[in-house]
Amino acid sequence: MLMLDAPPSARADGLASARAALVKALDMASLWQACAALINAALPCHSCSLLFDIDGYQPLQGRHHLATAGDDGTRLVTSLEVAAPYLDANPRIRWYTFSQIASQDALAPERLKAQNPAPAWREFIHLAFWDGTRLEAVLSIRILTAHTELSDAELAFLAELYPLLDASLQRVRMLESDRLRHKAVEDLLYELPLAALLVDGNLAPSYMSREAKRICRRWSAGTERDGCLPRAIEAPLRRWMEGAAGTAVAPGQRASFILAHPQRPAQTLRVEISSAPGNSFRHAQHLLVLAADGDTDDVAGAAAARALPLLKCLSPSERKVAGLVASGLRNDAIAERLCRSRKTIESQISSIFRKLNVSNRTQLARLLN
Repeated sequence: MLMLDAPPSARADGLASARAALVKALDMASLWQACAALINAALPCHSCSLLFDIDGYQPLQGRHHLATAGDDGTRLVTSLEVAAPYLDANPRIRWYTFSQIASQDALAPERLKAQNPAPAWREFIHLAFWDGTRLEAVLSIRILTAHTELSDAELAFLAELYPLLDASLQRVRMLESDRLRHKAVEDLLYELPLAALLVDGNLAPSYMSREAKRICRRWSAGTERDGCLPRAIEAPLRRWMEGAAGTAVAPGQRASFILAHPQRPAQTLRVEISSAPGNSFRHAQHLLVLAADGDTDDVAGAAAARALPLLKCLSPSERKVAGLVASGLRNDAIAERLCRSRKTIESQISSIFRKLNVSNRTQLARLLN
C-alpha cells in the first residue's frame, strides 16, 4: 500500500507506477486496482468507488476501495442519489463536490444522512464521465474528515486524473465489448458444421471448432496432445506456407491445398488458409478451414460453409444427405453412397425439406448453393 508519508522520491515512483498500471489496464479489475492505488497515493482518501453501467442515476455495477477499516463499502453504490438533482441541473459536468451540491440543494445533506447516517468523511468529489448526454460512469472519492481543503497539488492531480481515467475506461469497455463479441462468434462457430481453426504464426491454435477437433483427433497419433495441430497436418502445412510465403497466403488472400496422411496415403485433407489483413510478422493470425477430401462424413462441407446457419438445425446425418441432394445426386445414388436404404433417404429428405422450409430439390439446391 502506498502511504502519504512516504519519502518524496518513493511517493513519486509510486504515483508513476500507478499511472502506468492504469494506462496498461486491459480489464475492469486491473483498471480499478491501479486507479485505487493512484488515488490513495495522491489524496487524503477515506474511500473511493467507481460506479458504472448507470441506469438513470442508479449504478448497476461498482468497484469499491476502503482506505480505512470499519466502514461498510456496500452502501456506497447508491451515492449518486445524493447528486441526482445537481446532475439534472448541471448536465455533462465533469467533476463536482458535495459542497457544491449542498450550496445549490438544501435537501442534499438529508439525502446523504438517509443513505449513511454516520459517515466517517465529510466531503466527496465526483468525477463524472459521459457518453453524450448519458451518464456512463462516476468516480466517487470521499475525503478524510480531518482534511478540510484540497491543496493546489491535489486539485492539479484531479485535473490530470480525469482524462487519464476517461481514456482508460473507454479502452477497457471497448475491449470488454470485443471479448463478448468474439466469445459469441466462437460459441456460434463451435456448434456449426465447419472445421475452423485460428492459428498464430507458429501454427499454435488459439481456437478450434468442434468439427476441427474431430478431424484433428482422426489425424493425431496416440501420443499427441488434444487441442494442438497434429504433426501429420502441421509439418506439411508449415512446409507449404514456407514455400508460398509472400504469395498465396499474403494478408487478405485465401489459398487451399490437399495433403495426404503420412501413414495412410489414401486419407487426404483439404486445407483452406487465409491470413488476417494487417498481419504483422510477430503477430500473424491465420484462419484454417479443414475438410476431409472425399470422406462421406464431410460431403456436405462445401454446402455447410455457404449455409451454416441453415444447416445448424439439421442432424449430422441430414447434413450429409442435404449436401448430396444439393450436389444433384438422386435418391438411389445417395442411398448407395451412404450405405442406407432408399426409404431411409426419402424419410430424411422429407425431414430436411420441413426443417429448411423448402418444398423440392431445386429449392434446396438454390438455398445451399
